[in-house]
Amino acid sequence: MKKTSIISHLQFLIIACCCAALFTACESKDSSRGSSTSWSTEPTEEIVGEEKAILTDPPMVPPAITRDHATKVIVELEVIEKEMEIMDGVKYMFWTFGGTVPGKFIRVREGDLVEFHLKNNPGSKMPHNIDLHAVTGQGGGASSTFTAPGHETVFSFTALNKGLFIYHCATAPVGMHIANGMYGMILVEPKEGLPKVDKEYYICQGDFYTKGAYGEAGLQPFEMSKALTETPDYVLFNGKVGALTGDKALTAKTG
Repeated sequence: MKKTSIISHLQFLIIACCCAALFTACESKDSSRGSSTSWSTEPTEEIVGEEKAILTDPPMVPPAITRDHATKVIVELEVIEKEMEIMDGVKYMFWTFGGTVPGKFIRVREGDLVEFHLKNNPGSKMPHNIDLHAVTGQGGGASSTFTAPGHETVFSFTALNKGLFIYHCATAPVGMHIANGMYGMILVEPKEGLPKVDKEYYICQGDFYTKGAYGEAGLQPFEMSKALTETPDYVLFNGKVGALTGDKALTAKTG
């Protein structure tokens, strides 16, 4: 990353745009607890030990990976449907990965064997799954993780491709699930690691479509007609108006 002005001290991991026009094919599978499917080829290098992934809420990012070998990484992520403020005085029923919008940030290393556990909270009303664009294979794991409320699915994949990837729910209608907040990011660090920086932040853009107009108070339901014409009432960074301003502003040293 070029070191110019304030950006020299930051590594902005995401500014990702998600919209209701995303479409991903998925295949229904049994969602009984403990089902497991292997994906994305065999490990490309020796797997040494195992560790539980550290997942973080936006705008924070898990610590940089310092190990010089591949390992088995266990990721545990829960889908939670919860009512939160989309702006002061306005509430929305978000569908989330881990209780936040965007979802938890996931960080692994190129070559890691990832064992992914997706739980769907018993209080959910809808089945959900996950399509991780870091996964090499049909649907990014979607067909293996179709999960009913109160259940858990498990699948494994090798992190073959380094880079920063979106993940999202791929349960039909896909656009509705994404527009309700079901997206996040997974970083696959290269084997040699990333350049050291002072701070890392997690920022993700999303569009939201409500029955009421922007700023209309109370609980606002999702409005499909607006989503179909891609006319959002809210275009937000990190799921709420003002999420990155005031006392929540991102800070860094200049120079």
